[in-house]
Amino acid sequence: SSDVCSSDLMREANRMGLLPHATFVVVGGASVLSALAVVMWLASISEITDFSVMQHGMALAYSLTIGLWLGAEAGFFVARYQVPYKAVDTSPTELEDGGSEDGELMQPRSPKDADAKVGPVHKAQLATLRAWGEFIFYMGYIYLCDRTTLFSKGPKLTGSSRFWAVNILILLCALCTLRSSGPGEMKPLQRDQTEEWKGWMQLMFILYHYFAEAPIYNAIRLYIAAYVWMTGFGNFSYYYVKADFTALRFAQMMWRLNFFVFFVCATMNNEYMLYYICAMHTFFTWLVYLCCFAFSRLNHDTKVVTVKMLVTTLVSVLLYDVPGVFHVVFGWTTPFLGFHDPLHPEFTDALHEWFFRSGLDHLVWVFGMICAFCFPFFDRQLQALDELPSPKQTTYRAALVGGTLALGAWWCVSCYMLPKRAYNAVHPYTSFVPIFCYMVLRNCSPTLRRYHMHLFAWCGKVTLETYILQFHIWMKTTGINGSPKFLMVWLPGWYYTNFLLTSVVFLFVSYRIFKITVTLRDACIPPTAPGWCTTASPWSSASSPSMAADSASRARLHAKLAAAPAPDHAPHLTGVSNREDL
Repeated sequence: SSDVCSSDLMREANRMGLLPHATFVVVGGASVLSALAVVMWLASISEITDFSVMQHGMALAYSLTIGLWLGAEAGFFVARYQVPYKAVDTSPTELEDGGSEDGELMQPRSPKDADAKVGPVHKAQLATLRAWGEFIFYMGYIYLCDRTTLFSKGPKLTGSSRFWAVNILILLCALCTLRSSGPGEMKPLQRDQTEEWKGWMQLMFILYHYFAEAPIYNAIRLYIAAYVWMTGFGNFSYYYVKADFTALRFAQMMWRLNFFVFFVCATMNNEYMLYYICAMHTFFTWLVYLCCFAFSRLNHDTKVVTVKMLVTTLVSVLLYDVPGVFHVVFGWTTPFLGFHDPLHPEFTDALHEWFFRSGLDHLVWVFGMICAFCFPFFDRQLQALDELPSPKQTTYRAALVGGTLALGAWWCVSCYMLPKRAYNAVHPYTSFVPIFCYMVLRNCSPTLRRYHMHLFAWCGKVTLETYILQFHIWMKTTGINGSPKFLMVWLPGWYYTNFLLTSVVFLFVSYRIFKITVTLRDACIPPTAPGWCTTASPWSSASSPSMAADSASRARLHAKLAAAPAPDHAPHLTGVSNREDL
């Protein structure tokens, strides 16, 4: 095999000339050395001087990848603009194809060909290398902002007036981006609407951290519960309708949730639980998957699905509400889910953070599945309401809105107004009430369902990235496993100008990381993946003979939920491609 590889490289060199390959070696080597020099410079100005083995490994991997990328760019650039020449090809392949034994004059192949190659890099791989290169640049920027003294840090300026003024200004801007989802698009909980929902919650969430607006702590807990609700709602919708339990789809989901956070943890030497929302969504996605996958051939049977939901509810209650069970089940995960908070050394139990964070929302994901399961019924009720005669429709709609507002008011008085610790105690069992109220009020009329605020919908696409990056390039943490207790200061003494500039960069980098995550996911887990992770996957009940034989049941299932909304981070179920949101 080595002889064959050598022969291929020699043939490639004969076709393209040696100059592009030599350029690749020279530029690539120089780029590796330059990248290592940058790494050493970052280490020299770092506030933390004790680096982990993982950090050393990532620095080396980043440098080698930069060298591979820039070397390939230079090699293909030279190949594209080098002076054309005639070459004599006497390779056995050409002779077999009818070429002259004396050799045939030929032009070298264009480096634009898909099979063009410089060093070990094919032309088709260049786009992926560019994505890796840009990603590594942002990882360096993250470290530069949060771990070095190059950018100063300042204290947070608390005050509800600033917080609410910024939120009102953002709302006014969002109202200017009001858009229609299109004619006939009046289904409840459409993709645009759920993205809008995520967007405005996320903006308030990160501003809560920026302005240290402690009085809205209970609201932030509710927003996180709504995110977990979407995990249950969206994933159940997808699995229930598509019956797609393949390794390909699940791997794409895990990539979307954990790709970026893995590299941030490795680069910054932080523990996974510092970014606890990633762990929560990953865990609850697994639970939804297992619930839907168990006896999936019977998912068309309402009684079976109801029993499965009851069982998962009981399992969740047993896990979190029965003392001792949680640590027995999760004890082995301490190396991955354990957290050592430098600000709270009194917590000696490494799993305390994981238990607290996931326990707050250990039931709302089940409510999300219930909502997805009952979605066709509620959709039909809204359609029936819209078709009523005008006086009767107004009366019924007023009764619906009035009843919902009364329910929400009761929850606010009895639950939301409680102090922080008292609210945390009732939150796991009551958070579904305001979520239900919001869904009803947001979808109670066709006009409300048709329109959405695009600014919030755009922000809703990058919630994962903004959540992680707020720690490091918008604010500054206290160090390893530290919370963002300080503000990033570029222009001392210019508070609002500094806020505007850092926010623009923060949102730009978040969006670029989102796009890069999708690009690298499709490169590393391509949609045209091998059969073991698609139709032939042992995970996939959809590929089993028994499931294939149950075509009539599947047809009824699709008819029942054809109008179901798109799941969070999943392709839209109406057939419109939204692969970027996987």
